[in-house]
Formats: sequence, C-alpha cells, structure tokens
Amino acid sequence: MDNRFDDNHIEFNRQILEIIAAYAEKNPTQRFGQILFNLNINQFKDQENPSNASYQIRDIHGDSSENILNRVKDRVEKMNF
Repeated sequence: MDNRFDDNHIEFNRQILEIIAAYAEKNPTQRFGQILFNLNINQFKDQENPSNASYQIRDIHGDSSENILNRVKDRVEKMNF
C-alpha cells in the first residue's frame, strides 16, 4: 500500500507545520532552510558525515507525512525543544 497519501496525511502535515512555526518563533535568527535541516525534515544522504565534500541531499519525495512527523518529533525530543 502506498502510504504517502493515507487518510491522516493532512493531520500529519498540520502537526509538522505547527512544530516548524513554534521552532521558528523560538529561534528567530535561523533561516528557513536551517530549520528544515535542524528538525530533520531535509536530510543528507550520508548521515554520518554530512560535511563530506561530495555530500548530497536525500530526496524525501517518497517519505510519508507520518514518517516525516515521526522524524521531527524524534528530533524535537532529542533537542529538548
């Protein structure tokens, strides 16, 4: 089953946006792109060494909203945000 468009994706998207908004408000000096990486929405392919000269951004097109929300929640928990 392709869960990219499950029945709950709109609710997951809303929650992601709420977290982004709260994080942006608490960290006003960060640019939007920084926020996406800091919340683990966008990711590098090489998670272990993202500063590698040949680093590439991982294509998240196939990630479901639920998976992205879970990554964001995990990151927020680790950051004690």
